[in-house]
Amino acid sequence: MAATVIAVGQGYGQTVTLDAGSRDGVRPQETVLDGHGLVGTVTAVNARTCTVLLATDATAVVGVTLASSGKIGWVTGPGKSRSGSGLLRLQVLDANAVLSPGEQLVTSASVRDRPYVPGVPVGVISKVENRAGSLTALALVRPYVDFTSLGVVGIVVVPPSQNPRFSVLPPRPRPAPVAARPSARPSASPTASPTASPSASPSHRAGH
Repeated sequence: MAATVIAVGQGYGQTVTLDAGSRDGVRPQETVLDGHGLVGTVTAVNARTCTVLLATDATAVVGVTLASSGKIGWVTGPGKSRSGSGLLRLQVLDANAVLSPGEQLVTSASVRDRPYVPGVPVGVISKVENRAGSLTALALVRPYVDFTSLGVVGIVVVPPSQNPRFSVLPPRPRPAPVAARPSARPSASPTASPTASPSASPSHRAGH
């Protein structure tokens, strides 16, 4: 169901208000997304509006699956930090998992598809953090959604019948081709000039 952001929450929490509510069939713990990926989940509903907790809120925890390996983990929001990086923090259950920048993440399955339906693009790993003694693999994730310019979003009021897994992920950018270096061959002598073969000369063709 399409809805429009009509207000932004104040204070430390990161929430938005949408112009759709219970009379439109919206219920708490429904997934909210836009054309790029995960926005958040519905936390409160009245007749005409609903409140959405953004995935960047410090209290938001989203279960995710890595598209490259199928490893599972979760991302947490940075909250309103001074740095303003907006990067989500990823933790993977497997402490031996090898994480790499550029790996893509989608939402993993939730119980009865609440609060998140599976297969929604979340973001891409931008930096891997290796902490000595950590029980989980850690990384920072750049979300696909631009949370500073939310407008029209979609509320998933009917979950998909099947898990789309990674089918709706945007294509990964290909690495830029490496330019070939010029060869180190010596340049031709200025006095040298190409000569035409006799068989190619006009006079020879005319005599033939």
